[in-house]
Amino acid sequence: MKKFIVTFYLPDVLDLSFWKIIPEHRRYINKLMDDDVILTYGVTSERSKGWVVFSAATEEEVTEYIENFPIHDMITYEIEELFIFDSMIGVPRLVMN
Repeated sequence: MKKFIVTFYLPDVLDLSFWKIIPEHRRYINKLMDDDVILTYGVTSERSKGWVVFSAATEEEVTEYIENFPIHDMITYEIEELFIFDSMIGVPRLVMN
């Protein structure tokens, strides 16, 4: 599987309609993480943009996942295929006694 990073941009004003769909959005994100489709997900502290790393066969597949985001109508995004993606997430640390 290829790795893709998605940079998404949130609206300038996060109104009540945005916050109402966040629980549904988080459930969808968590499901994709459980399925190893999303490897990382983060949002800036200013809540202006975020990044998602996907594991997918094609950019079109990533687009399909994003179009199913409950917040899809409220964001803009860019998709880039990664050449290298290294992560220590989930790897136990070696402790020398």
